[in-house]
Amino acid sequence: MIASPPRIGGLDVQSWGDPQDPVVLLIGAPQGLSPDWRRWVRALVEAGRHVLLADALEAGDEAAGLRRLLTDISSRPAILCSAQTLAAVVPALVVTGPALASCLIVAGEAPVEATAPLDGLPILTLDPDAPADPGETADAVILAFLERQAPREALYYQAGSDPRTLRDALGCFATGVTVVTTQDEAGQPVGLTANSFSSVSLDPPLILFCLARSSSNLERFQRAAHFAINVLHIGQQPMSGAFARSSAERFDGVAWETWDTGAPILSGSLASFECATHQVVEAGDHLVFIGRVTRARFEPRRAPLLYFRGRYRRLHFA
Repeated sequence: MIASPPRIGGLDVQSWGDPQDPVVLLIGAPQGLSPDWRRWVRALVEAGRHVLLADALEAGDEAAGLRRLLTDISSRPAILCSAQTLAAVVPALVVTGPALASCLIVAGEAPVEATAPLDGLPILTLDPDAPADPGETADAVILAFLERQAPREALYYQAGSDPRTLRDALGCFATGVTVVTTQDEAGQPVGLTANSFSSVSLDPPLILFCLARSSSNLERFQRAAHFAINVLHIGQQPMSGAFARSSAERFDGVAWETWDTGAPILSGSLASFECATHQVVEAGDHLVFIGRVTRARFEPRRAPLLYFRGRYRRLHFA
């Protein structure tokens, strides 16, 4: 947490996040922040937003006080306010509108006529009584709206048909991180890091991973009748690095066990799948290993280790 100046526009201001990030200004948040507002603040900061919360505006002159506050902020902030404070927010923006704010998010039921004077300003209304799509949380809706109306950076697309462009474009697909394991003919454990993992079918239960033809472990996986997929959580990033290196000592210091087939199951993983090799498909410079799942285990409370654009990541919100 990085603190911003204690006063902006003559008001005491609380701050969360990096001051270099785009600003989201909270107006009319409950004193001490309710659970919903705390969750929104956390999601905004983790998504790269600098959140400011102003103390109560001057009674009787709320619109003028908010206008001074917006003028003193170095960039055009997104405003997140409660429906009860629209009476102060709308007059502050009605003349200048987008000149002072990039967009407006209203938490609570607000009649259309209340925001009608702000024609041209992007507005999102979070109606607590409106039915939501399954799995669609308010913080996810807020972040999606901000990415459309007040993106952290201007859009800049790159295009081409060369291998570098293709590799970078594929890196835009965020994946989980796994360690794929098997046991070779000598009974020795074999393992490597892979993010080319996917489910294929539930009936029958099939999964797949891809292995480069250039891999030194290719023949051992081809000869194996079984293998295991171990999905890593955020606390296992060092393990991902260890199994990505070209080293015969990948299992040194790693806790693992076996179930029915002898394929190593990494202890404490987010999820593990023991599989019988179902099919191996040649596909360009990789081989696709399809496995029939014979047993699975998972831990529902841990967060996954993610990989995006060549870097490890973590979930921003649930």
